[in-house]
Amino acid sequence: MIDFLFSPASTETHLIAPDKLPGSVSAYQQDLQTGVVELNFGDRSVYHLLFARGQLVNIYHHGEEIERLNSDAWFQSMQSERHSAHVRALALTPQAVRLVKILLEQERVDMQPLPQGVSLEQQFETWIKNPGPALAHIRWPNAEALALIPGQDAPPLYTLFISANQILHSAGGMQALYGWQEFPVLVSFLRSETHTRAWEEYLLYYSFSQMTTHLLERFSDLIGLMLVNTIIREINFTAAAHGWNISLSGTSVTDQMIFSSPTEAARVYSQLLETLFNQAEALLGADLLGGLVRESAQRLIAPCRTAMQEYNLIIPPG
Repeated sequence: MIDFLFSPASTETHLIAPDKLPGSVSAYQQDLQTGVVELNFGDRSVYHLLFARGQLVNIYHHGEEIERLNSDAWFQSMQSERHSAHVRALALTPQAVRLVKILLEQERVDMQPLPQGVSLEQQFETWIKNPGPALAHIRWPNAEALALIPGQDAPPLYTLFISANQILHSAGGMQALYGWQEFPVLVSFLRSETHTRAWEEYLLYYSFSQMTTHLLERFSDLIGLMLVNTIIREINFTAAAHGWNISLSGTSVTDQMIFSSPTEAARVYSQLLETLFNQAEALLGADLLGGLVRESAQRLIAPCRTAMQEYNLIIPPG
């Protein structure tokens, strides 16, 4: 059970009376914050609330087991709460929230010391050989870190490093982890093969980003960037019209969405891919587009292809 999340973090903890708890959570929503709020009721229970731009996306209850709660029902039950809670909030990027969600959903994973005589750099050299995505979790006496590893010998994609006086986010940079002047106390390696909903959401996110990027690059080679920009504008318009924080620029994808479930993620990504296919088919024809879609899907690692197929994310034209 996770009692305290990122205990080295230098965030203030406030003891909030039960009648003030709903207002405290609502204030985080009204400020359009992204991150995690921890409600610790001591021996009774611990809750972690994940926010994206003020939207309460997920709630986790840590009792005998980890429960993923319905946000609306939980908020109503909190109105009758009779105990004070220690409350603290960590402002994070959407990418870091994805990592935290994966960590929170791992049930009873025991952290272990690094093997004798093995440095953290050497351990990462072993970890990156995992065939599928994984999350490395490292604790020092006065710091903690998460590193998202895509697998198949690729370096980490994103890291979150937290100490008493700083929270560092990096798109794969390992300087903060390797440069920390303490020896790691404990580590764990959380594999995507556990098939939690958080991992499924991540696999869909990564698949959509990789597939869209590759298709736009191929379209650009075939029809030129000017015509590709018409596809990009239509996708961006669709995302903006629905309030989805996803945008395309050139051939890159910026995805700041945090979803409440993999089903919701699949619905959004499917609609954006459908927009992409419809626009591209008019320019390339169904046969050529179908071949490009299959080529793009085959480039994905096996766990991503499995997730996309399971949630019907790939809908080839024709």
